[in-house]
Amino acid sequence: MAVEKHEFVSLLGPSGSGKTTLLRIIAGLERPTQGRVLIDGEDVTDLPPHKRGVAMVFQEFLLFPHRTVYENLAFPLRMLKLPRGEIEARVEWVVGILALRGLEKRYPNQLSGGQQQRVALGRGLVGRPKALLLDEPLANLDRELRQEMEVEIRKHQTDLGIPFIYVTHNQEEALSMSDRIAVVRGGRIEDFASRTAIYDHPRTAFIAQFVGRSNRFTGTAIVTGGKVALDDGDVRIETAARPDIAEGDPLVAHVKNEKVQLRLAADAPAAATNALKATIRYVILRGAYAEYVLGWSGGEIIASRPRSEAEFTQGTEVVCFWNEADIDLYPVTEDGR
Repeated sequence: MAVEKHEFVSLLGPSGSGKTTLLRIIAGLERPTQGRVLIDGEDVTDLPPHKRGVAMVFQEFLLFPHRTVYENLAFPLRMLKLPRGEIEARVEWVVGILALRGLEKRYPNQLSGGQQQRVALGRGLVGRPKALLLDEPLANLDRELRQEMEVEIRKHQTDLGIPFIYVTHNQEEALSMSDRIAVVRGGRIEDFASRTAIYDHPRTAFIAQFVGRSNRFTGTAIVTGGKVALDDGDVRIETAARPDIAEGDPLVAHVKNEKVQLRLAADAPAAATNALKATIRYVILRGAYAEYVLGWSGGEIIASRPRSEAEFTQGTEVVCFWNEADIDLYPVTEDGR
């Protein structure tokens, strides 16, 4: 896994997948059992954290409650025994870029959650690191403030031009900020690709299930005429044939909620493939989108549609369908995914 100098990279995965362990290995807080860590081409695997030229921002702000904003920002520089003038210049720089001017004499308990987060971020940046490592720094903020800070963090990364490596289990955070995402599962990187590739073209069934919200179907492969179909008796899902899928293989298919299209049953009779008849059970409003929970012979399916489109009401009979290109199809692995 190689991170470019101007990249924002997220390590995304469920709890216990190894994201934070990988971050701590980069920081020097854990030693890898195998492999090496290089920063700017230099092997730092055996160097202690303070000699690696990286900084880390934790989930907990870890601000000194008895020290002012200025003193919190200056503390790591004093530990490096920098001259007073250099300390003042660097703190002034961080105060300016993080909009903390006027707060220098306040104590942490006199700051809002967002202001405290900016101070924690500033303490990481004040040493002008080669890379900034962030371990779920927004986890304790409410949704509105978290979204505001997502924009701020990405802006600062772009302005500074240094790599940010960001650990999160929140896919919205990863997708909103990252240039590339490494999806981590069970101590392994399932894929390391652009955020659009991770979302639109998931490499594995796990990624398809974990990133975004999708409908899952299981069945057996039928290969014919340049097509491969998943057939479970209730629905037939068909797409282009693949060399890794043979006749009779157990398959799993994912169709993202927003890829499911709806038509009134009377206007669009169900096709033989990539479509099914259903009845709307619930309608959930999510701002500009409506989420339809539909019942069909195989269970439930969810369709997410813009509210600007025709709205459907509870109890309406519809046909759900999707395009071949919107199907993510995978052979079932030993763990059933």
